[in-house]
Amino acid sequence: MQGGEELVGREARVAIPRALVAGGARVPHQLAGELRRHPVPRLDEPERRVVHGRGLDEHLERLHNSASQLGLRVPVSDAEIATAIGELLKLNGHAEATVRLVLTGGVSPDGMAYDPSAPTFFILTHDLHEPAPELYERGGRLVTELHHRELPKAKTTNYLTMLRNKPRTAAADALDVLYHDGSLVSETGSASFYVVSEGRIRAPHEDVLWGTVGDLVLRLAAHRFPIELGELRLDEVFAADEAFITSTTRGVLPIVEIDSRKIGDGEVGPVTRELMALWTRHAFGEDGTQR
Repeated sequence: MQGGEELVGREARVAIPRALVAGGARVPHQLAGELRRHPVPRLDEPERRVVHGRGLDEHLERLHNSASQLGLRVPVSDAEIATAIGELLKLNGHAEATVRLVLTGGVSPDGMAYDPSAPTFFILTHDLHEPAPELYERGGRLVTELHHRELPKAKTTNYLTMLRNKPRTAAADALDVLYHDGSLVSETGSASFYVVSEGRIRAPHEDVLWGTVGDLVLRLAAHRFPIELGELRLDEVFAADEAFITSTTRGVLPIVEIDSRKIGDGEVGPVTRELMALWTRHAFGEDGTQR
């Protein structure tokens, strides 16, 4: 709901007060036009595995934090969002899906100005696309890119640098781009980044997006491994024993090669394997099925 006009998708949809919830992978043309008119970055909070609300609280916390950095507010309560997601998943027949919570500054009358008190908020669902299972066994690749995200602590829809590098990542059979400033590493275009050095898990800490899955993985790992959050240099990455990324749709995914250079021995390392097992047990239960 925006400006008193309800915008609905072509598939199953649920309306909640002061918001739009559109079902299915397609975006209605009215909504697509509104997105194009919006003058500021849009917040995009993808959520996976929202059955019984598990994992949703962390994503909602990040959504609110991101909104505050752009001077926006989510116009509905967390309870309304949770209810709408549950109804939307049922209507679209999803057992498991990607759910996107998107907040914009609303319709702009001139393409530049916007009213932060009248945002547009909507929820999209589409089929969940997960990495191929063999990637967790053999590991994935990254390529590096000199880049620093604008408003790095806000989750926005600005993926231009990652998208511009798609031909390059495809040519290298890489999963993503790893951002750095010429010396220090930050994150990838769509995931949090970590290395393992002499049994210690290390990760960049400043000017990076708070990773909901990564934060949980570190908490699960804290009683097993030393954890160091701080600056991580590019040369330290190449000298590391292991590397991995975390994200909502990937969980813990090992990285064995960056810029055609092997990390460690080029195989999935023991610490990463243990973290993958910890995450799998937490997310799916002991038998690997969703709880």
